Amino acid sequence: MSLTEDLIALYRVDSQLRGLRTRVENATLTLGIRERQLADLSQRREELETNIRMLQATSGNLEGDANDLETRVEKLRVELNAATTDKQYKAILSELTLLKEQRDNVDEQNIAELERIEVLKGELTELDAKIEERTGMRDMAKAEAKRRQEDVAERVQELEQERAVAAETIPARALETFDRVADTTDGETMAPVIEHNRKRHEFTCGACNIEIPYNLFVTLHSGSDEIMQCPACTRILYLETAEAEAAS
Repeated sequence: MSLTEDLIALYRVDSQLRGLRTRVENATLTLGIRERQLADLSQRREELETNIRMLQATSGNLEGDANDLETRVEKLRVELNAATTDKQYKAILSELTLLKEQRDNVDEQNIAELERIEVLKGELTELDAKIEERTGMRDMAKAEAKRRQEDVAERVQELEQERAVAAETIPARALETFDRVADTTDGETMAPVIEHNRKRHEFTCGACNIEIPYNLFVTLHSGSDEIMQCPACTRILYLETAEAEAAS
């Protein structure tokens, strides 16, 4: 077999192997996305709970302040009733009015904090529903990734062995070129030369449709073991006839 035929044989095995691995990788990628989405929601939930606890603590402090002010107000009311002079009465009344205003302000702040707490609790309820939904999606993705891994595991092992055998027939430099092109083209390593008009020397790459120089076609047609690559997409070129012979 020629080098081109050996490369085509390797390409067939390599394409199948990469295809199966891609199926598993895609399922794993989806699982990773689902897990990150769930982690983001869980982090948001922790932040909401922290904010609620902080607001509840603030509300508790405000409620304590309001109770202290109310105690002082009640004390001043007693003192006001017991006042014996007009000057004393006015002084106590002025302080009492100021304390009532402070108490009212504290009550208003506390009401605002309680309203914020209720809003956040509503967001927390909605978030819990999303987390439940995303958890189900994550679990489905995990099961799918496991199923795909199990489905292709045996075939991947077989193809890995076949690829190793096919690679043994290819010189090191040629194999290095093949692997490099395979990695940069997602496994679409080789492409046929499409003949449009031989008399006018019109040939294109079967992958990117860019015109192929005539000298590349001549080299391939001569049966040379030199690797010919598309000047545009770098894929390894071959003639359809060579592929047909390799399949026969």
